[in-house]
Amino acid sequence: MKNFKLSMLALIGCLGIASCSSDDEGANTGEVSSDLVGTFELTAMNVPFEQDYDNDGDSNTNLVLEGSCYNDSWISFHSDGTYNEGYSSSILGAGGLNLDCNVETSSGTYTRNGNTVTTTRTSGGASVNTEFTYDATSKTLTRTDSNGSYVGWNTVTSLWANLTGTLQLTFTKYTDNDNDNGANDNDDDNINVNAALLGEFNLTSYIVAMAQDLDNDGDSSLDLMSETNCYVNSDITFKSDGTYEEHSSTSALGALGLSLDCDSETTTGTWTRNGETVTTTRTSGGVNVTTEYMFDAETHKLSRTEENGQYPSFNIVGSLFTMLTGNIDLTYTKETSSN
Repeated sequence: MKNFKLSMLALIGCLGIASCSSDDEGANTGEVSSDLVGTFELTAMNVPFEQDYDNDGDSNTNLVLEGSCYNDSWISFHSDGTYNEGYSSSILGAGGLNLDCNVETSSGTYTRNGNTVTTTRTSGGASVNTEFTYDATSKTLTRTDSNGSYVGWNTVTSLWANLTGTLQLTFTKYTDNDNDNGANDNDDDNINVNAALLGEFNLTSYIVAMAQDLDNDGDSSLDLMSETNCYVNSDITFKSDGTYEEHSSTSALGALGLSLDCDSETTTGTWTRNGETVTTTRTSGGVNVTTEYMFDAETHKLSRTEENGQYPSFNIVGSLFTMLTGNIDLTYTKETSSN
């Protein structure tokens, strides 16, 4: 009878205390928590005011969509209760003239209590706790930094400046591999819209109105790239901070028109993108000079037409080189890695 009473008391205690359930213990250590193990990538970093980090003319409050920096952030949870994190963020460059990308790595331990995941950073000195809300259905982690810092454009000073406000971060799981450490994250959903534009483009065709035989081999061509090696040193590089650098090599008349020289020029400035149109702006003699290109993201080609441009020709009557005027179509092709 005594044993029976003790059993009934234990049963009543379990009915009043949820922790007696073996299924509830699984909320922390069982199957429900196993879906947390793996690697999550940062898919949203929302700030109070829209920014145009990539200088494409479109602003967004989600900074992950405004550059190639934030979308390299990730966090990996391991089954032994530890984690590793890599956080990339845009910071002020020298004098606020541009943006740099700062990368921080950290590690520590984590615990889960229902939908709340708490990380405790043990690397880098003092322990720091950070709380996330975990949605097991969408496999997302979210957290809010009520007094976070980010960089914004100051229209008064025309410089980048540090701002403070509420930041909302979302990490989305993309692999169960907890040792991935952000190596294989798929950024198709949050990639910088200008990623295909960033990099070096080499001049690959220079089409003029009338075919020329500048190398005197008996074959004339509208594409002067095949008639002289001068133009092959022309290229333009677009940078993620909204600046560009261009190297232009063009044919010029030599002394008395007896030969052709090759003149080279390097220019720098800023660029913007609006859909398929890329516009460069440089300052020459105190005046802004703009040039428009059409960008084909599939073929990785830039093209533009120089109206009433000058190009070389050989005058067989006078046996001299001269300059003609007409439309010139230029095409630049992106330099791609062999990897």
